[in-house]
Amino acid sequence: MSRVEALVTPELIKWARESAGLTLDEAAKKIGRPEHEIAQWESGELRPSIAQARKACEVYRRPLAVLYLPLPPEDFDTLRDFRKLPRGVVRSYSSMLRRMIRTAVEHQSWVRDFLHSEGMPPLPFVGSETTDTRPEEVAGAIREALEVDLSSQQKATSREAALSLWMTHAEKNGIFIFRHGLIDLEECRGFTLADPVAPFVYLNSADALAGLLFTLAHELCHIWIQESGVSNCADSGDFASSDDAKIEVFCNAVASEILLPSDAFNREWANMSSQVDLKTRIRHLSNVFKVSEETVARKLLEQNRLSQAGYRSLRQAYQKRWEEIQAMRRKHFRESSGGPSYYLTKVTSNGYAYTQSVISAYRSGSVSGRDAATLLDAKVNHLDRLGGTAGMPASLRA
Repeated sequence: MSRVEALVTPELIKWARESAGLTLDEAAKKIGRPEHEIAQWESGELRPSIAQARKACEVYRRPLAVLYLPLPPEDFDTLRDFRKLPRGVVRSYSSMLRRMIRTAVEHQSWVRDFLHSEGMPPLPFVGSETTDTRPEEVAGAIREALEVDLSSQQKATSREAALSLWMTHAEKNGIFIFRHGLIDLEECRGFTLADPVAPFVYLNSADALAGLLFTLAHELCHIWIQESGVSNCADSGDFASSDDAKIEVFCNAVASEILLPSDAFNREWANMSSQVDLKTRIRHLSNVFKVSEETVARKLLEQNRLSQAGYRSLRQAYQKRWEEIQAMRRKHFRESSGGPSYYLTKVTSNGYAYTQSVISAYRSGSVSGRDAATLLDAKVNHLDRLGGTAGMPASLRA
């Protein structure tokens, strides 16, 4: 059979690879062609076959038709940058963060269309608050809407259980959450796509469990005030604008009030002897509320019970401790064959709610197995196992 060339635009092949955040070497390995051949496709020296162009589009997560356009289509708008960065640092996103944002945008676009087809109305809480509202009131509204009371959080058996509690209730109420740990924490701890129908939240799983909980609470506030953007929750550096600073300071205050309601926090603080050293008291409050010690220290800073210098010193100590824990874990995984299963890793990175939506659409016949596999970046024969891992009952399909 003769080789049929795809008459694609070379610049579009290069754009598709770069917008997917892949190097030539990474693309070559995923497509299964030599690196120099991919480079020749992009320079116009060589054209891919139709089959090769299709494979490239699967890897780059683009429809084949896009490679025939004369110019690249408009891609997602870069999310608003709410990060605190050192003065003089150029504001840019790494290729991995751009890839993560783009994946979230694509997943959100599919979910939004799917939910519209199912007749789902907009979520009433998206955009229901503004930064003019008192943080305590917004925190109360979020707790009420997600049906998570403080006693449930305190009764959680661990910080992991507390995070699971909040994530489960958020997803049950229409918020899509996914986690991945390939981005440096200093660059991004989380981001939000605050859509009225399908809001998406990314959590950087390189963080500690209790740190993830604070980031989740912070991103929930972004949904309630309907402000999409990337956050790093840094304690030093500069914001891009005073408006960005106002929003991030507000979201931090709301997150603090969600996890540590002032009334309960102050009562617990008052019950401790002032003779007990500060670190011990912080550790105690961290255990009572199932939050990080850094979150407690931040609360004390907000209440002027801790100086800025004292907070930064504690934060550095907590971060150093976490880095040491991470190093030990990496060493353990290198020396053992342990670690989470493929299916759990895939569901976590796609998100439980998103995985359930795609599998439900597949089982109902709304999307084909091939399309469902593409949406989940998995193989067709993995779909039922992924559904089971995401908490769905066994498939009744033949």
